[in-house]
This record gives sequence, structure tokens and C-alpha cells, in this order.
Amino acid sequence: MALTINTNLASLAGQAQLNKTQQATKQVLAQLASGSQLNSAADNAANLAISQQLQAQINGSNQAINNTNDGVSLVQTADSALGQIQSNTQQIQELAIQAGDGALNAGNRQALQQQVDQLTQSNSQIVQSTQFNGTPLLTGGNASTFQVGPNGTSSNQITVPSINLSAAPGSGGLNSYNANLAATNTIDITTQANALNAQQSAQSDLQTIGSQRATLGAVNSSFEAVVNNLQTSNIANQAANSRISDTDFAAATANLTAQQILGKAGAAALGQANIAPQAALSLLG
Repeated sequence: MALTINTNLASLAGQAQLNKTQQATKQVLAQLASGSQLNSAADNAANLAISQQLQAQINGSNQAINNTNDGVSLVQTADSALGQIQSNTQQIQELAIQAGDGALNAGNRQALQQQVDQLTQSNSQIVQSTQFNGTPLLTGGNASTFQVGPNGTSSNQITVPSINLSAAPGSGGLNSYNANLAATNTIDITTQANALNAQQSAQSDLQTIGSQRATLGAVNSSFEAVVNNLQTSNIANQAANSRISDTDFAAATANLTAQQILGKAGAAALGQANIAPQAALSLLG
């Protein structure tokens, strides 16, 4: 090997290796400080792209869970209102049956009619006032569609069917509903004949309410199943993203120790390489 002064190849090689060691040390420190292996695209471009896709899926799933929980709240609000209407209607049916008692006189039936009027007015008020975030739930026949998945497809949607209890009886509406909240004799039990008709009207309303509540129950079960699925999927995606992007502190600290030792050794070796050309002076004796 030639002995030269102007070009110190050993020193250049030592500098290059020391620079690599310093860069590796810098990268490990960034990983330890941030908790992430992917602090720039240069760290691992392919893994960064995969991690971003997984994170987008995770974020979308988290929002879909929020949307689905909103759907559950809407369904529960509507079902709670229907439950109260159902209870009122059952009382109307009982009063209609009582009004069919031949032992009662007109005054007795009028007293029962006042109770029925209170119940029909209550039902009408509930139908008109039940809302969720300003959206009527029991009038207008407006269906509500919820995005319950991270992907923009129809399979990621659940629709709460429309309910319109203010429609005409036989078309989804209630016999006990009246747009005039102060109306009386909406269901009439002032005579035995009317009481018999009232029983049939109440029974029809109970069937309508029962059908609507069954539908809402099925939709609520769908929402709950979606939430469970999204949470399970999210755990899997979080685990996959963690394996790709999170810093393994055990491995990183071991790597840092190794790079620090290599750095010290490289600096010492560079010092020796810088001293080597001085051997040329001995030839000039």
C-alpha cells in the first residue's frame, strides 16, 4: 500500500463510516423520542404507506362507531316515545272495555271519556314533539340513514325506516292521534256502541305500535352488531399498525447502545487514521 499525505484514504473511509453511525444514532434517538419507527418517508417508505392506510381505516372506523352510537340514540329515543304511547293506548283500551259495562250510566261514561281524552291528547303531543337533533321521529315519514363503516359504500349504511303516526289510520297512523292537541272525543266511549268501536281502534293502534317497535328493535340490534364488529376490526388494525410503526423500545435501546459504541470506536479509529500519514516524516529523516 502506498504511503501518501495528500489523500488519506483510511481517514476518508473512517469519516464515511462514522457519518453512517451518527445517522443511525440520530434515527434511533428519533424513534425513542417519538415512539414511532416511521418519522419520515426515508425511514421506510413502504411501511409508511401501509401505516397511513391503516390509520385512515382506524380513523374512519372510530367515526363510524360514533355515527352508529348516534343511530342507537335515535332509535332508543323513538322507542321510548312509542313505549309511552303504547302504555297510554293500553289504558285507553281498558277504559273502553270498562265503558262497555251495562251498569254504567251516561255520567259514568262521560267521566271515563275525560280520561280517554287526556290519553289521546298525550299521545298526540308525543307524536308531534318527539325529535332527535331537530328531526321529527314519529311524523313526516322521514327515514334516517347512518354511515356505519369506514368505506363509502351502501353496505356501510343502515337506514332507520320512516315512522308517521300522524298519517291516517290504516296508513300507519293512530286512531288516538289528533293534530289538535286539545281535541276531545278523538276516541269516543260515551256509548256502549262507541265503546266497542273504541276497543277495536285501540287494538289496531297497539298492533301498529307493536310493529313499529319490533322494527326499531331489529334496527337497534343491527347497530349494536356493527359497533361490536367495528371495535373488533379496530383492535386488529391498531395491532397491525403498531407492529409496523411503533418503536420497539427494547430493540431500539439495544441498537442505540451499539451505535454509541460504534461511534466511539469510529472516532478512535479516525484519530489513528489521521496519525498514519505522519509515518512519511520518518522517511525524510
